[in-house]
Amino acid sequence: MKKIISTVSSNQIPQAYRAYRPKIVQFLGKLLLKLFGWKVEGMVPEMEKNENLVIIAAPHTSNWDGVFGFAAIIGLDAKISYFGKHTLFKQIFLGRFLKYMGGIPVDKNNPGSGLVKEAINNMEKLKGSLIAMAPEGTRAKTEKWRTGFLRIAEAVDAKIFVAAFDFKTKRIVLDKFFQPSSDMQKDLESLKLYYKQFTAKIPENF
Repeated sequence: MKKIISTVSSNQIPQAYRAYRPKIVQFLGKLLLKLFGWKVEGMVPEMEKNENLVIIAAPHTSNWDGVFGFAAIIGLDAKISYFGKHTLFKQIFLGRFLKYMGGIPVDKNNPGSGLVKEAINNMEKLKGSLIAMAPEGTRAKTEKWRTGFLRIAEAVDAKIFVAAFDFKTKRIVLDKFFQPSSDMQKDLESLKLYYKQFTAKIPENF
């Protein structure tokens, strides 16, 4: 049991962001990570009550990111919101699971201000919300990262925290806060450079 727990712990996130799911559910997340040899390193420091937080995670090049990401969320017992393709939520069992995990259905064929508005409304409603986003906005290779997470953080006065998938070392890294500047494109380039130290599942797509 101790080896399984060592892969991830709820102590790695602030109490304000915990979901308090059943212990058996948390165990399953830890077990999945253990079976595949993955672990969650680092932690999100304690924050003020009702403080919003945007976590960005990259590289995002495969559905496996979602598998290990969900396992980490369950293992951390994190109460988190994220955006998912609206058609997935129409599937009976998958849709229920996605909603249980904090999913917010959005039409990704109509990105931009609509998605940002969804996030802002969600965070304003929850007060002290943790929302996860992939800065690339897609699993496919893209040269242009999206600024949505920067605009959301600015609109709801949220801090930005960087996390990463590293398939070479089988780690999900909870690393540090990112302080944006007044230049969004400069911020994106800075983050792209930061994420080069991590290995994607499909490197050619990153």
